[in-house]
Amino acid sequence: MALGRKKIERPKNFLGYALFRFDNIFNNELKNIIKTVKAKRKLNARRVDTIIDRAFHRMDGILDDISMDNFKTDYRSDKIRYIIIDLLTKLKKYFEIAREYDYDPLKIEGNTQELSLDMILEIRQSLKTKMKDIESDYL
Repeated sequence: MALGRKKIERPKNFLGYALFRFDNIFNNELKNIIKTVKAKRKLNARRVDTIIDRAFHRMDGILDDISMDNFKTDYRSDKIRYIIIDLLTKLKKYFEIAREYDYDPLKIEGNTQELSLDMILEIRQSLKTKMKDIESDYL
């Protein structure tokens, strides 16, 4: 362990696994786009569209996996499921608005005041504490 990287395993908890998949999408595909938007630089719309379409497809898979029909759970986990669904839908809505304005940072900020990236990150942080409450193996 001293010389190697820590291996990240697939979480055993189903909601933890959904959150793990979201974090992979967010960190691997969307983080660079978000950094560029926050730095107020212009993006290549065609290239970003393909990345976001792929991310949306993967997010739809997560939403389908944790839907009421496909995943039955108790009350506490049910509340977390709704928070994850809310997190994914807000992130998708933010990028749909950004797509409408061709990823121009000034136009995006003017039209997404109630829906900001900081708010989405705050939801993710509050989700960490709720995952501790249900004793999830992924935070």
